[in-house]
Amino acid sequence: MLPTTGAPGFDNLTAVLDAVAGLVLCIDGAGLTTFASAGARDLLGLAPAALIGRPFAALLRPGEAAALAEILVEPAARPVPLNLLDAEGVPVAVEASFRPGPGGLVATIRPVPEGDATLADLRRGGEAGAAIVGEGDRTLADTLPQLIWMESAETGETLYANRAFEAYCGPIGATREARTGRFHPEDGPRIAAACLAAREQARPCEIQARVRGRACGYRWHQLVFRPLRRNGRWLGWLGSALDIDEIVTARKALEQTGDLLRLAQEAAAAGLFDVTPATRDVILSPESARRHGLPGDRPAVIGLSDWMRRILPADRAPVLRAVREAVSARRTFDVAFRVPTGEGPPRWIQAIGRPSRDAEGAVARVTGLTFDITDRKDTERALVEAKAAAEAARAQAEQANAAKTDFLSAMSHEIRTPLNAVIGFANLLAGSGRLDPDLRRYADLAHVAGESLRTVVDDILDFASVEAGTISLCPEPFAVRDLAATCLGIVGAAAAEKGLETALEVDEAIPEILVADPGRLRQILLNLLNNAVKFTPRGAVRLGLRHEGRTPRGERIRLAVSDTGIGIGRAQQERLFERFVQADSSIRRDFGGTGLGLAISRRLVERMGGTIGLVSEIGRGSTFSVTLTLPAPPGARDQRPEAAQPGPEPAPAGRILVVEDAAINRELACTVLRAAGHAVEVAEDGFAAVRAAETLDLDLVLMDIQMPGIDGMMATRLIRCLPGRAATVPVIAMTANVLPDQIRAFAAAGMDDHFAKPFRPAELQALVARWLAVPRRELEAAAPDATLDRERFAESAALLPPETLVRLLRHFQADVEAAFAEGEAAPALRARAHTLATAAGLIGFTTLGDACLVLENAGEAAFAGALGEARRLARAAAAAAETCILIREVESTPVLGRTD
Repeated sequence: MLPTTGAPGFDNLTAVLDAVAGLVLCIDGAGLTTFASAGARDLLGLAPAALIGRPFAALLRPGEAAALAEILVEPAARPVPLNLLDAEGVPVAVEASFRPGPGGLVATIRPVPEGDATLADLRRGGEAGAAIVGEGDRTLADTLPQLIWMESAETGETLYANRAFEAYCGPIGATREARTGRFHPEDGPRIAAACLAAREQARPCEIQARVRGRACGYRWHQLVFRPLRRNGRWLGWLGSALDIDEIVTARKALEQTGDLLRLAQEAAAAGLFDVTPATRDVILSPESARRHGLPGDRPAVIGLSDWMRRILPADRAPVLRAVREAVSARRTFDVAFRVPTGEGPPRWIQAIGRPSRDAEGAVARVTGLTFDITDRKDTERALVEAKAAAEAARAQAEQANAAKTDFLSAMSHEIRTPLNAVIGFANLLAGSGRLDPDLRRYADLAHVAGESLRTVVDDILDFASVEAGTISLCPEPFAVRDLAATCLGIVGAAAAEKGLETALEVDEAIPEILVADPGRLRQILLNLLNNAVKFTPRGAVRLGLRHEGRTPRGERIRLAVSDTGIGIGRAQQERLFERFVQADSSIRRDFGGTGLGLAISRRLVERMGGTIGLVSEIGRGSTFSVTLTLPAPPGARDQRPEAAQPGPEPAPAGRILVVEDAAINRELACTVLRAAGHAVEVAEDGFAAVRAAETLDLDLVLMDIQMPGIDGMMATRLIRCLPGRAATVPVIAMTANVLPDQIRAFAAAGMDDHFAKPFRPAELQALVARWLAVPRRELEAAAPDATLDRERFAESAALLPPETLVRLLRHFQADVEAAFAEGEAAPALRARAHTLATAAGLIGFTTLGDACLVLENAGEAAFAGALGEARRLARAAAAAAETCILIREVESTPVLGRTD
């Protein structure tokens, strides 16, 4: 196989093989070792000579001899993992490549790098190179996978390159420059410096560098340069290159990943923990160690019990529970706990981790990250405290607002009730014709003072509603020209007293009927007109309505009030629409007022989607304009009667019930109504009103609200449950309670309209005339659905004691209110309909019962419509049941019930 000792080329061949990293063995056909390189000392601790003549199988760990037999039969060029026994019999994990050689096999053996997962992941190993002399030497070198070459010390030319070198690098010139040109430019200086040091120290050098292949670009190689000497003379270099690109790339990727992980941890201020359940050891990174009160300059290893002791006692159980649940569910845990600091309050730590298992499924370790979340917890606590404070402040504000509303309501009633008598009787006195001029003037002054006080009260209550956001609009069709004429007529008397001319100008393009809240629009116009009359000493006041085009939302209308009064300066104009502001402080002294009227008007106009503006010049008058977009009315006739319109005949006199507990107000209302030719009946409390409505054929009821016993709203509910025509009589609330919520409550109780105290006699007469002008058949047609079959209800009621009937009605009311909830599936809704149909029919709610039967049997296409109708009737039935309960409770009360 090899030249014998002293044979030509033997020394050079030995140098080549000794230069190879790892161990090179030559094995003959009998499996005996015929040559061993110097790597035997480094790898196995044995002299090369000690291996000569020994069976290669003797070097293998027991049980691996079978693998050798297969290799000898069919040599494997790919690396084969083996375990060789060193001088002390300790197995050494190696990777061996076997190639056919002269007379046997050439084995290149290199150790597996420590920490590698498998030998198969490592590629060709070893060093190479020497001066190849002789055909046998060349044949052996060509069998090695490493790049091997030899260069001359004198000329630098390449004396030899094996097949692997030529296959990787391609044809290469003989010069040193041609060869070193294959090295990466950044690595060339390092290689030159390493070779110089090796030559001076007469030793081999190793370096990792990039070598360019002809087809693959640069790849990392392990380069070995060994000086060649003979008789002390330096002959040249023997070089070898082992491809380690995959190893270097993997290492760099691992380093990069580690760097990224470290940077991410530093950026996130994250610490690491690693718990080994088997040993109960906990490894903490420096950051985690610092958070647990340990030195933070290095990682710390503590026991699991010690780690738990560093957590506040109250938080230990939640931490252990979170970890156990994560282990059981095979998921990540996320838990927060506190650690004492020694100084100051404890700090909050968040731990996020996940258990990992071994091949047998047991928990091998628990690893994760820790974060200091003390600042976040402090912020959360501050937010909770701020929210609680805000909630407390909101509740306090709501209580204050409710108290203000209650106060305004009470003051409204307490002021308006006597004010009603002051204004009313002053007006009656002035118009009686029985007073001499001086007394007439006194009565007029009392009337003016009362009207001024009424304006103040109205402004304060309206502005309180606007500020609270509780003011509401009630859009309905109204006659535009009639409303404008009415407003101008109301201020006409005051204007005439000052000698002012009034005029109304209406654009012919404005439709006859539009939709808005006529009451609020009237309030706006009257405020502007009253101001115009008040601040105009001479000249005229004009109201103009102009059509400014049509939009998708409706007709654009401009209402303008112009006067020839004192005018307003530019500086004052900007502040005029603010609350409690007047153009000049002397105005309040000279003309009176609260400074709220224009502020209220602006809010109302904005609430109606419009704008209000002013053009004025001192001494030349003012023009206030309101621009609104008003839609056309719907096709259906509104239930509520329109504002008074001129007709061919005046409204007929009617039979009117005045329900009022205050004698002075009762007398005033009766006097005004009788003066208009009406027949007037009186009732002093709510139950007397119900009796009168049941026994008398009435055309209208004027109902006070606050009365002893039964108030006006309960009395109205009871009237609406009376049989026959009595249930449809119009009921008008005549009250000092005029806040929006109160007005909505009146309507919910069944009242048709409301009239505020104190009232002007002319306005009361106009209201009564409007309602009496509506044919009774229209009111009856507009009455609510006949929700309750009174005859059937009476039959059921006659069979039960009053308390049992009330209890039954309450159960029915609760069932109805809970029926047909949103989001329920169709089968559940059908089942509820079936159950409710029977109960509704027995009590007397036959309409609801029929609707439930329709819903129960409705097909898919008709189901939604049937459900909507059933819900509507259910709400009506619940309200009717409440009314029936009220009736029974009232009748069973000795003080309030019937006595006949």
